[in-house]
Amino acid sequence: MTEEEKLSAEIGRHLMQPENYGKLEDADCTGVGIDNTTSSYVIMYLKLDDTHILDVKYGSNATQDVNTLGSLFTEMIKGDEIVNALKTTLGLEQDLQKSYADIPPPKIDTTKPEGEQVEHVSTEYQDSANMVLTAFRAAMRHYERKKGGIVEDQFEMNIVKSCPYSGTECHFAEKDSK
Repeated sequence: MTEEEKLSAEIGRHLMQPENYGKLEDADCTGVGIDNTTSSYVIMYLKLDDTHILDVKYGSNATQDVNTLGSLFTEMIKGDEIVNALKTTLGLEQDLQKSYADIPPPKIDTTKPEGEQVEHVSTEYQDSANMVLTAFRAAMRHYERKKGGIVEDQFEMNIVKSCPYSGTECHFAEKDSK
């Protein structure tokens, strides 16, 4: 079996039988990653000691992709040292930013009627991963705040995404007047 086939089988397993889905009643911290454009979220519960992630669970109101990615991610970090889980998350966040940057800009056709001129570009897969990683970051932030004496039920963070319709500046298409 090739590495690609092994990966496909692993993803299929998490798709059909997600691991770590549900609420962790005795969680030390709870984080929520929210996509405000779709009102979707991932909530992550962590049970920690000083150095390790002892247990992790997640929940979501989002797509099956989010549940599959949540299952994969929680299996990656469960039982791991907190420092290693943070390094893993940082690497995944860097891959995610590259993935957002690699989305080709939409095609624009000004000969079409208004509202149909700009091709739809989806960031659904990136946003799904983003919610999972943001929920973990929010849970870790909640843990830090609790250790600092701040009492709250959970910590929420909005995902930050890159818009495929513009980079750092707005780009407008002008009809060719030739």
